[in-house]
Amino acid sequence: MSERMELSAYREIFIEELNDQMERMDQALLALERGAAPEVVQTLFRAAHTIKGSAATMGFREMSDLTHEVEFVLEWIREKKPEVTVPLIDVLFRALDAMKTLRTQYVSGSAYDDCSSVVAALQIIVRRPERLPVRLPELSAAESLRAEAAVASGQRLLAVLVRLKEDCLMKAARYFMLQQRLEDLCGGTVLASSLAAAAPDGDEEARYGSFAFVIAASRAADGLQAQLAGDSDVENAEVVPFPLQTAGKAEYPDPGSAGPAAGEQPKGNSGQPTVRVHVERLDQLMNLVGELLIDQTSLADLHTNGQRSDPAGILQKIGSVSDHMGRVIKELQEGVMKTRMLPIDQLFSRFPRLVRDLAHKLGKEIELVLEGRETELDRMIIEELGDPLIHLIRNSADHGIESPEVRLEGGKPVAGRITLSSYHEENHVVITLQDDGQGIHADRIKASATAKGLISEEQAALLPPEEAVRLIFEPGFSTAAQVSEVSGRGVGMDIVRSQIGRLNGIIDIQTEPGQGTTFTIRLPLTLAIIKGLLVKVSGRVMILPMYSIAEIVRIVPGDIQTVQGEQLIINHGRIVPFSWLHGKLNYQHTGRITRTIPVVIIRSVDKMAAIAVDEIIGNQEVVIKNLGSYLGTMRHLSGATILGNGQVAMILDASFLVSG
Repeated sequence: MSERMELSAYREIFIEELNDQMERMDQALLALERGAAPEVVQTLFRAAHTIKGSAATMGFREMSDLTHEVEFVLEWIREKKPEVTVPLIDVLFRALDAMKTLRTQYVSGSAYDDCSSVVAALQIIVRRPERLPVRLPELSAAESLRAEAAVASGQRLLAVLVRLKEDCLMKAARYFMLQQRLEDLCGGTVLASSLAAAAPDGDEEARYGSFAFVIAASRAADGLQAQLAGDSDVENAEVVPFPLQTAGKAEYPDPGSAGPAAGEQPKGNSGQPTVRVHVERLDQLMNLVGELLIDQTSLADLHTNGQRSDPAGILQKIGSVSDHMGRVIKELQEGVMKTRMLPIDQLFSRFPRLVRDLAHKLGKEIELVLEGRETELDRMIIEELGDPLIHLIRNSADHGIESPEVRLEGGKPVAGRITLSSYHEENHVVITLQDDGQGIHADRIKASATAKGLISEEQAALLPPEEAVRLIFEPGFSTAAQVSEVSGRGVGMDIVRSQIGRLNGIIDIQTEPGQGTTFTIRLPLTLAIIKGLLVKVSGRVMILPMYSIAEIVRIVPGDIQTVQGEQLIINHGRIVPFSWLHGKLNYQHTGRITRTIPVVIIRSVDKMAAIAVDEIIGNQEVVIKNLGSYLGTMRHLSGATILGNGQVAMILDASFLVSG
């Protein structure tokens, strides 16, 4: 019992170390594929060895067994120094994906996947490295049902991979003869074959050069591989288990995903979120707390002295101590915020693998350039920013970057480029994602939006190009000719907008047809402490987040126009919807009537709104307090804070203010 409790105590440390080591392996495999130095193999080996030992200590046998096979392959690569081919890297990535899936299942406590096909792929790499990869057949729904019935009746599912010799005559006839012989030897039925509909070069005979069968075997398969390999026309043959759960999605060897998308971290954790903090930062915080304790002692002494003598005489000393405490508290606040900060590289490092797999899947050459990886951002924002950036990258790879043939015709380099960068700008972090692809054509956007009923033809005719491209953020919008695994369902960009909005961010698009597209995201540095604009409405003090304020202006009643029943103003030549804050909040207007109206221009994601208030008080830093669950869903509020006078002020949500 005590041993189990001790292992549980180390569970968090184990998972954190596991995530770090797998991230290291991901980056090292990408470097190995790009032709990095042999030392990269040693890095991979050390990471796999560490995971194996830690998993064994925690009793995580499934992970330990799988990493043992990975370690064996890496040792073979280190000693034999074979050519690093795409199939070799694909198998190692497939093993890493399986490790990530096991990790997620370990955290959630769910059943573990069968990794026997991955293990078999790793073993084949070492035993027969010269064998070309053969894609396993994808079982149809009917074939999957037959496979399930075969397993239920006691039969075994086997994958039989065959490559014929180059000088084999009548390969097609040999293929059918081997299929019949296989059924006779196993006493079973071939359920599926991997042969494509046609050879790439149109040579019908060439398509029979290498193939794979899935067979339901009734008899033991002992010696089957040797019997097939003994055929005079067979160069090599492999027989491996075919796990039923891989039906319809496996490739052998395969870079396919065996769990979360490449580079993603599991959403959950086995305990409370943690963050690593450098010891120097902790020492700095301890020093600041020490100074506060000294000031506390000084105030206590001054309080005692003030009771014994004239209180007015020590007011100046109290003011001096108060000023010092203010400076220390400011430093302490900044220090604590830094402990929440992480380099954005924690997020960016996940994307090279994603782009690599997308390029292979789409048949394109894509280079990913990462800039500003050292930029620090609140860890909570980093965790929530992953999905929006994944959608943007997939969109750029699929819709933005052209095929190699189209790029050559247009005078562009064969390899497309996606540049992901970040930098600080005042109290914000700016993230840009730029591609050198075909750009966004406003006319196509209008046509697609009109066809889907998102806008009318009259609205499309009046819509300027810069506004038309923003329609890609509307729910259900898509220009894809067909739904694919990568995109085309019309949900990705809508998710981007909503998630950026939840992070109190803003997203812009700049595009030039034929040249490329740039998405710019502006996010607050942190969600814990913000600068807020204090305003008064109907006798109440409310707070507007400064990061969502584009401008503060004063207008006269005559500046307010009404078009089709909606109020608006013109701000720098742009039409901006106008509303009174008391009206948005359903408050009774109690403010005095003045000749000019204070108006705050609010911006959230890709929308703007002009909000009129009774009075603008000023701005100050505020600590955001969670409203808890007692109030239920309060769509117009993002939190609350306590002002210096002890009054509670509500913080308004920018996305609510810009909504219609």
